Amino acid sequence: MILVAIGSNLNSKSFGSPEQNCNAAIDMLRKYFEVTQSSSFYKTEPIPKSEQPWFVNCIVNIKSKISPSRILDTLLEIELQFGRKRNKKNEARVLDLDLIAYNSLIVKSLKLTLPHPRMHLRKFVIQPICDINKNWIHPISKKKAFEILKELANQKISNIN
Repeated sequence: MILVAIGSNLNSKSFGSPEQNCNAAIDMLRKYFEVTQSSSFYKTEPIPKSEQPWFVNCIVNIKSKISPSRILDTLLEIELQFGRKRNKKNEARVLDLDLIAYNSLIVKSLKLTLPHPRMHLRKFVIQPICDINKNWIHPISKKKAFEILKELANQKISNIN
């Protein structure tokens, strides 16, 4: 499975609300990849906690034969098309696309770390993965997604579908 996380907490001029941004991002991803599955949408508070608006998050599973690095380049290009500007870490954003996992590949480079280094700490990532495949296995911890989800039971997210 190649997992891409989608998040938004700002309205955009082109697409509208954060939920509409996420739907438009899925449509845009379909221009580059085969999107085979999509999770429910979830509303989550920003991490770290701040006064910025809550996020809408989901995960899609894609099929592709291109390298993880090229997928990342494509995700960054799509963010730019949505008007994403990277000024400071953890800021509010129109669109955030993260490559969460690329099959069971483990990569650690300056450009890319796979699986995503904080995915197992974030219910807004793990819950949507469980929507797609609760038995997905984290390449490093070897835990199934539903096992990781149990460890995150105290984090609050709301299904908005």
